[in-house]
Amino acid sequence: MWRRLGGAASHLALVLVLSTMAQAAKAGEPVAVELVLALDSSASVDRNEFALEVDGLAAAFRDPEVIAAVENLKPLGAAIAVIQWGGPGDTRVVVPWTGVRTARDSKAFAHVISRMQRWQRSSVTSIRSAMADGEALIRSDAYDGVRRVIDISGDGADNSSLDLETVRQAVGAAGTTVNGLAIEDEDSGLTVYYRDHVITGAGSFVVTARDYADFARAMKEKLLRELRPLES
Repeated sequence: MWRRLGGAASHLALVLVLSTMAQAAKAGEPVAVELVLALDSSASVDRNEFALEVDGLAAAFRDPEVIAAVENLKPLGAAIAVIQWGGPGDTRVVVPWTGVRTARDSKAFAHVISRMQRWQRSSVTSIRSAMADGEALIRSDAYDGVRRVIDISGDGADNSSLDLETVRQAVGAAGTTVNGLAIEDEDSGLTVYYRDHVITGAGSFVVTARDYADFARAMKEKLLRELRPLES
């Protein structure tokens, strides 16, 4: 299930490719939204905090309101994948692309998430890597979403990348929306940082979690906005 993504060379190549393919068509199974859920698993996230991330994400897909949002995307539904990210070259696909169209699908997806293990504790935080690797995952999947979204959750600013803004602009130009969930456990200014340096694309937004205990509420709020009906 786990698949490594990234590396400096692939990130640079991605920027160059995206700069010339802003609205390139992609053949694949049509869905309402392709959604990459990118969870921070760097060293700033301790074992208990990571468990709250996993439990909160699983709880969101069991929530009746989120399940109703999934049902409202019929007949197309959503395609969703989960990655863990930390430093450059460390990203892993921990839940591969999964079609989520019904209440049963959503609950099954929650079960898979609940059994997800942590694989790394990178010493740096590379939001750039999460963004670039999320876009690469979208571009290589078997789906064609009306909306394409990368959902980045984290508790700190990027501290390892010199070209976050370059990747951000390229991903936005390619038609992908990047949303953020800023966990302000130790940094009360993180929401502003995410707004200024992370989110991009049509309708992009940041949701704030006061701390890790607030992650489940914030994730539910964010999913309800990301899984909105196509006409809204």
